[in-house]
Amino acid sequence: MHNLAHFYHDHSDYEGAEYWFRRAAAAGHTRSMNNLAVLLDQFGELAEAEIWYRRAAAGGNGNAMYNLATMLYQSGDIAEAETWYHHAALAGHVDAMYNLARLLEDDNRLDDAEAWYDEAAAAGDIDSINNLGLLLRRRGAITAARRCFRRAADLGHPKAMANLAAVLESEGAHREAESWYRRAAG
Repeated sequence: MHNLAHFYHDHSDYEGAEYWFRRAAAAGHTRSMNNLAVLLDQFGELAEAEIWYRRAAAGGNGNAMYNLATMLYQSGDIAEAETWYHHAALAGHVDAMYNLARLLEDDNRLDDAEAWYDEAAAAGDIDSINNLGLLLRRRGAITAARRCFRRAADLGHPKAMANLAAVLESEGAHREAESWYRRAAG
């Protein structure tokens, strides 16, 4: 049922996709619950989408946890969004780790934010590596920040290149700073 729903979705038959996602979701398939919710969300049926996200999230689907958290965040329910980002992050969802870290940083819970940026960075999320560097620089840990910026810059992150250049310039390494500024400029 789930695969048939994807087939219909891939061929832009959204009614067929919805029908089969609903059948699979009713049978307890959490990925279909999440996909049904995504489809409903795209068509503006937010209340029903939330119901399906919640069912899939309660069933342990990390993508549904993340999607529910994002929906809640966008609607202004920051506290419950944090809860679901946290559940999704614990389930290994890297984007949830990043969003949770940003939310925690915005709330000035810097130790927790640093820990989640570090988790997402360890999973290879390049934005988290850069943001961890920004947080470390903000906290005065310049050497650790430089390492983060260099790692993200080496992976091709333009903002990290500029951040690395700024740190190098402040340390008097003008030639290397210029080189990174040039790379960041494209």
